[in-house]
Amino acid sequence: MLPGAPLLPTTTKMRPSFESTAKQAAEKRMAESVEANSEKMSPGCCCEDACILDMDYFVKTVSTIKAKGVQPDLIGSMITHYASKWLPDLAGEPAAKKKPDNSRHNSPENPISSLMRKRLLVETLVTLLPPEAGSVPCGFLLRLLRIANFVGVEPMHRAELEKRIGHQLDQASLEDLLIPAFSHTSATLLDVGLVLRMVKRFVALEGGTKNTPPLAKVAKLTDCYLAEAAIDAGLTVQEFEAMAAALPSHARISDDGLYRALDTYLK
Repeated sequence: MLPGAPLLPTTTKMRPSFESTAKQAAEKRMAESVEANSEKMSPGCCCEDACILDMDYFVKTVSTIKAKGVQPDLIGSMITHYASKWLPDLAGEPAAKKKPDNSRHNSPENPISSLMRKRLLVETLVTLLPPEAGSVPCGFLLRLLRIANFVGVEPMHRAELEKRIGHQLDQASLEDLLIPAFSHTSATLLDVGLVLRMVKRFVALEGGTKNTPPLAKVAKLTDCYLAEAAIDAGLTVQEFEAMAAALPSHARISDDGLYRALDTYLK
């Protein structure tokens, strides 16, 4: 280049970045889908487009389609896809199988800023959840609760998640139920009190006087959880008894699981 020659404008100054263009296109498609006919919205396209949106626009979009009577399952799918994009821990995949996110090449985020951002995102997602039970998978709710406890969301949001999970606890897996106790005052590694509250909530809804398949599932799940918690030397006798007694006597088809948990605890 000759001395004094003007510099050529860079590509980023000549036209919008690919990321910016993709967001604008996604916003346009979402707006057109909502305005055209909410009943014919494609779940696949909606979820893909929703993942590109900024949080403020995503909130606006979800609020709009809620008002138009879109099926709760579709709204739930949009929320789970969006959350899994921006909170990778919610994807429910082992770390080795997760694909690296190359969409952002920014410098490492300040830990405090990252924590605050995640807290805001989790609290926002909780407020967007459809009120209908089953519109969002129980496993997703449990993983969201795990992150919520880690980042320290407001108690009202944590309580809302616990209530929702309690309504569909029979769909939970043991792996998702093993939520660590993030409190420094906890004597156990697992948050036993959290699981106990959700079991009691489920029993209050489903307990009755007869055994049902959902209640039997939760009874088996609770005994398996208790066997895992029993390994922890910090688990008190009172905590063990409270968890074992949280289920009515008719809930267990067999007491074998409870005996295994007791045997583990006494070792």
